[in-house]
Amino acid sequence: MPLPVGGKTLWPPPELDPVARKLTEWTAWYSGDPDALTGFYSGAGSLTHPTAQAFFASDKPRGAGPTTAPRTFWGQTLTPGTLRTKLHVPVAADIAELSAKLLFAEMPKFTSTDSTTQKELDAFQTDGMHAALQEAAEICSAMGGVFLKAVWDRTLSDRPWLVPVSPERAVCSWAWDRLQGVTFWDVVYQDDEDTLRLLELHERGSISYGLYKGTVTELGERVPLSAFEGTADLAELYGDQGTMLTTLPWLTAAYVPNVKPNRIWAGCRAAVNLGRSDLAGIELMMDALDETYTSLMRDLRLSKSRIIVPEAALEIDGPGQAARFDMEREVFVGIMGLDTTVTTNQFDIRVDEHLALAEALFEQIVSSAGYSVQSFGGKGDVAAVTATEVQARKEQSLSTRGQKILYWRPALQGLFQALLGIDREVFGNRSNPEAGIDVAFPTAVQPSLKEMAETLTVLVSAKAMSLKLRVQTLHPTWTKTQVDQEVQAILAEETPAPTARPVVEPAPLPR
Repeated sequence: MPLPVGGKTLWPPPELDPVARKLTEWTAWYSGDPDALTGFYSGAGSLTHPTAQAFFASDKPRGAGPTTAPRTFWGQTLTPGTLRTKLHVPVAADIAELSAKLLFAEMPKFTSTDSTTQKELDAFQTDGMHAALQEAAEICSAMGGVFLKAVWDRTLSDRPWLVPVSPERAVCSWAWDRLQGVTFWDVVYQDDEDTLRLLELHERGSISYGLYKGTVTELGERVPLSAFEGTADLAELYGDQGTMLTTLPWLTAAYVPNVKPNRIWAGCRAAVNLGRSDLAGIELMMDALDETYTSLMRDLRLSKSRIIVPEAALEIDGPGQAARFDMEREVFVGIMGLDTTVTTNQFDIRVDEHLALAEALFEQIVSSAGYSVQSFGGKGDVAAVTATEVQARKEQSLSTRGQKILYWRPALQGLFQALLGIDREVFGNRSNPEAGIDVAFPTAVQPSLKEMAETLTVLVSAKAMSLKLRVQTLHPTWTKTQVDQEVQAILAEETPAPTARPVVEPAPLPR
C-alpha cells in the first residue's frame, strides 16, 4: 500500500465516510464539549475538528450533513437571545476511564525465555510506558479501537517508545483480519486556501512520509518535506521522499480493537475489521440523561421565590429611568383606590422524580456498555469482606475486561517485539525478540494481604508451591529480575550462618 499520488483525491477516503461520522459523534460525547455535541446533532455550525470540518464542508453527497435522525436534546437550537442552560453529564468519559483502569491499573508483565532479552524488556516497563498504555486504553474504549506506533529519537531517549494514535487519523490496509499497513495523517498547517497534510505509512520493513498541499477535502499535490518548516527535520533524516527502510519482520504499528464483533459497520467493507466502541448504541440514552439533569436544574431555577407587585408600588428614579421595587424598605405609603396586593410565586422542585429517572438511565447506560454499576460506586457498593464478594459484584465489568484482554495481548506481543528489534537495530542493544514474548495481565481484584497470607500458608504446608512462585504470587507486577533478586534475598536470610567449630585441645602425652 504505497502513499497516495495526490491530486484531487478526497481525504479521508470516501469509503471511510461512515467511520468518520461515527467517530466524530463519539469524540463529541467523549470530550463532553457542549459545542461539539450541538455542532454534531444540529449541523456543522460549531465544529472545529479538522476531520469534522472536512466531512461536513464538502458539497458532495458525502458531506450532506446529518441525516434524518430521531429528535435529540442536543440537536435543539436555541432561540436567539436566550442563554444556553443545557447540562452535560460526562458518563462517556467515565466509561472510558473505567475501562482504562480495569485494563491497566497495574502494568502488565512482559517476560521472555531469553535472559538478555528479559533485561531489555524490564527497561521498557517504565512509568512512561504505563501511562501510554492507560491513555491508549481510554481512547480505545471511546473510539472503538486505538493505534499504537513505535517511535524513536536519539536526541530525546536512548530507547524507542509507544505513542497512541486515535483512529480518526488513520487509514488501514488489511489481509483478511490482519493489519498489513496503516497510514497516519495529520493537518500540519491550514488557512483559508491551503491545507498541508503529513502522511506517515507504516509497513513491514519500511516507514514512509509524504507531505501534501491541498484543500479541506482534497489531498492535493505531494510536495518535498523540506518545503515546510515543520517537516524539514524529516527531510534531513530521510530525504525529501521520506522513506526509511528497516530489517524488522514486525509491523511498527498495531491496531487494538475495543471489542468485536463490529455491529454498526458490518456493511462497510473498509471498516469491517474495526472494533466497537463502548458508546455504540447508547448515544440517545446519554442524550436523555443530559436532558433529565437539565430539566432538574430548570426546576431549581424556576423554584426561586419571586414577588409580584403592582405598578403603583414601583419607584421611578426619573424620566427615562427604569422602575424598581425596594425589597429592603420597611414602610410603604398606601395609595387609595389602587390595587396594592403583593403576591409571591414559587414552584416545586421535583427532585425525587428526576433523580429516579436519572438513576434508571445511568444504570441502563452502564449495563449496555458492558459494566457493573458497582464499578462506578453505585448502590450496594459497600465495603466487601472478601475479594470474592467484590468480584461477584463487579462480574460484568470483569467479564468485559477479560474480553478486551483477548485483543490487547497479541497486539502488545507484536509491538514489544518491534520495540526490541528497533532497540537492537538502531540503538545497538543486545536482545533476541525472535525468542518470543509473553504478556500477563494482573488479577483485577486483588485479595487482601491477610487472605493471601492464609492461602500461601496452606500451599506451603502442602508443599505445593516453590519460593519463587510465592514471590510471584505476592508481587504479580514484578519483573523476572525483581523476583529473582527477592528470592536470593530470602534465601540469604533463611540460610543459617556457619557456626565456629569448637577447638579441641589434644590430650597430653603420657610420661
